[in-house]
Amino acid sequence: MRPLELWGGHECSLLRTHDTYTDQTVLQGHEHRLCDLHLFAELGVKALRYPVLWERVSPGAPNERDFRWSDDRLREIKRLGIRPVVGLIHHGSGPRHTNLLDDGFAPGLANHAARSPSATPG
Repeated sequence: MRPLELWGGHECSLLRTHDTYTDQTVLQGHEHRLCDLHLFAELGVKALRYPVLWERVSPGAPNERDFRWSDDRLREIKRLGIRPVVGLIHHGSGPRHTNLLDDGFAPGLANHAARSPSATPG
């Protein structure tokens, strides 16, 4: 039997209301506080749910991707000895170029997952 572990995560929803997006990562200030990750480590968190949200990585067009923010943080999470649990979408409906009712939503999300360098083990 494995010992009980503390897992954590920050509120990372990127909420869409019509054409307006509300990014909880920005609103709570986490976007600019790398030191938050050190606080999770100090708490003894062993696994951390962390966003590589499609809406943030590719907000404008399917072929435009910017993984720099999430990759920087995932490197730091791993350096701190925490296992990342990567989320590709969290209470969201995709970037502006798609939505949950779009036939291209599932293939687009699969493409995002396949292109994510942070989804590669190691």
